[in-house]
Amino acid sequence: MIIKIPIKNLDIEGDGCHLLVKAAFNSKHKGFLIIDTGASKSVFDMKQLENIIEIIPHEPETIKSSGISQGFLENKMGLLKKIKIGELTLTDYPVVLLDLSHINKLYEDFFNKPIWGLLGGDFLKQYQAKINYKNNSLILDIPKHPIKKNLRRKK
Repeated sequence: MIIKIPIKNLDIEGDGCHLLVKAAFNSKHKGFLIIDTGASKSVFDMKQLENIIEIIPHEPETIKSSGISQGFLENKMGLLKKIKIGELTLTDYPVVLLDLSHINKLYEDFFNKPIWGLLGGDFLKQYQAKINYKNNSLILDIPKHPIKKNLRRKK
């Protein structure tokens, strides 16, 4: 099934732009996600989600993130009961939580709403994403059978 999700273009310093999509978390909270084709993994803001997500004990995982910070970042794993991005609804969706306050600080001058996360290459590849700049849409190819992510729970 193919779905199209509206994209918001955020102009940055005249000739650049970042792409955003609206998302709803656990049916109650709404926020924006950056489509980040240069990020290998999708990450979500610990500050925004910490009180509405189940934190999952897990084996420590090292996340290198030279694009959004330097060195290694402290992270937590969480399980979102429900995330809705356009017409795509994912339930019991495992996510990596990072402190994205530095990203939100950067965006303060351009966008007066918090960024809740970055959709990275893992998500974009999983759903064979295509960006249509002419129609401002993110096109996803949703498989007939839901894709389950494997969670490594700490014993």
